[in-house]
Amino acid sequence: MISMTLREQIRNDLDTWEGYYAWLYLDSVGLVTIGYGSMLPNADVAAGIAFVHTKGGAATPAEIKAAYHTVQSGGAAQKAAAPKQKFGAKHYEKVTDLRITQATASRLRDTHVDADYQQLQNIYPLFDSFPDAAKIALFDMIYNLGPGHGKTRHHRATGLRAYAGMNAAIARSDWATAAQHCHRGGIPLKRNAATEALFKSCVVANARLPR
Repeated sequence: MISMTLREQIRNDLDTWEGYYAWLYLDSVGLVTIGYGSMLPNADVAAGIAFVHTKGGAATPAEIKAAYHTVQSGGAAQKAAAPKQKFGAKHYEKVTDLRITQATASRLRDTHVDADYQQLQNIYPLFDSFPDAAKIALFDMIYNLGPGHGKTRHHRATGLRAYAGMNAAIARSDWATAAQHCHRGGIPLKRNAATEALFKSCVVANARLPR
């Protein structure tokens, strides 16, 4: 189980790293996103969210889908662009006039976190026994990467499951090695450093446990 105190810390950390954007935008790999980094997989999902126009009035499902497709149309170019040439979320502020409230963004984030918790328990059977710092680190990683799928005969592992060295280290509670293999591409160095520090703090915590 995740305590309310830990859940609140996870939310606060995600809000800090992801930032709040009331409009539709493309993330660094060209996926339509909104709020606190909530990826919207298709226009139908977007249409199920309450949007309003900047000048007032609720948006219709048709208007939401049209706005989604307008933003999505730049996805391939955004994905292919060099890191320094990718657009940030602010670039998309005036692409459409649709917005969500901060309360809606928070609900989307919480739904995302709940789904991620189930996935983390699937990936790491002993997840609930991990140190809190490791839980926070892994929640941040899966929120950003997605759970992905395991390696198959013809395809590589993806998402969080692609971090084979880190996951092998976690399976043996080797938090120092996990810290060495947790870095992600496409995010600020500061965020990677924070995740690494969380795993390293588990080494210190384990050293204090009675033998």
